[in-house]
Amino acid sequence: MPHSNLLDRYGSQLRQAARVLIGCALTYTAYRMLHLAQGYWAVFTVIIVLQGSIATTLGAALDRLFGTIAGALIGGIATVAIQHGDVTIGVALVVVVGITAFAAAVRPQLKVAPVTAAILLLTQPQGMPVLHFVIDRIVEIALGGLIGVAVSVLVFPARSQPLVIARAAAVLEQMQRILGVLAAAVGDTGTPALAGEHGPLRAALGAVEQAARDAERERASGLAYGAPPPVIARALWRIRNDLILVARAIDLPLPAPAAHLIAAPATALLAAEAEYAGRCATALRAGTAAATGDEQPLYQAFEEAFGSLRQSGLIRTMDFADAGRVFGLAFAIEILHRDLADLGGRLGQEIGKTGG
Repeated sequence: MPHSNLLDRYGSQLRQAARVLIGCALTYTAYRMLHLAQGYWAVFTVIIVLQGSIATTLGAALDRLFGTIAGALIGGIATVAIQHGDVTIGVALVVVVGITAFAAAVRPQLKVAPVTAAILLLTQPQGMPVLHFVIDRIVEIALGGLIGVAVSVLVFPARSQPLVIARAAAVLEQMQRILGVLAAAVGDTGTPALAGEHGPLRAALGAVEQAARDAERERASGLAYGAPPPVIARALWRIRNDLILVARAIDLPLPAPAAHLIAAPATALLAAEAEYAGRCATALRAGTAAATGDEQPLYQAFEEAFGSLRQSGLIRTMDFADAGRVFGLAFAIEILHRDLADLGGRLGQEIGKTGG
């Protein structure tokens, strides 16, 4: 049991440690068999590039390779061009690092270029041709990157698609909680207690987008099959914006005439939408369409209640701000209902297309 608990708690960390361990062993063996003079750079590379998912490992490996090529070429040219001496090497070092640092600021993928250029200027062994040294460095980095990507794909592969699904489902559960708070607040006299919810929700949505980009990179590179479509992340952002609109509309208590007619149906509808968001989270994890409940009948009841409010002429007795909040709530609930229904209807179809 203790071992099982350890695996449950630290499973992803242990898998990552295993990937790095195996990658390091393979790279050390490869560079010794290839007799690379400074093959330890390949080991450093595999340790650096092996990340938590296939896509981030691939991105780190490519960035390190491109940065190394750029830095090695610029550093190599400088090494050939200067007269060797403390002053000239120092001047060349400052100039080359400045150029490559500017390139890295423009293209972050080149962030290791200044380091590589500096290493070439400062560590070239006496008597070794510059071209030979440059080629060795590129081969070492390429070897480490290649082994890193291979290990990431073959050893406990951490593909990004399941991460997208897990993160999106967690976002829907956050939205379920927020909808529950909003439902309780419609007929209340207090302000919804949502101040601490928006920041974490925004961060969680950013994490969904990042995982979706990684999944797409894996699919495009052929290292994984299928990727959840970007429509899922976009739909979640729309729902988040809808929640903000609802919260703003009920920041203050609804005017008494409006509350009498629409507070109860709005409360019932928002509570049903909260339950639907939870079912969407469950469906997302299962790869199926979300089961519908009472959302549509309750939405129709809300529309009828709001129509009765408009026909009663009570809105004309309200001041501009109160009337605006009543119409704002109706609009926000309408688009929230539409966007949640749209997301739920897409889940089984869109996730199913990705092939798991």
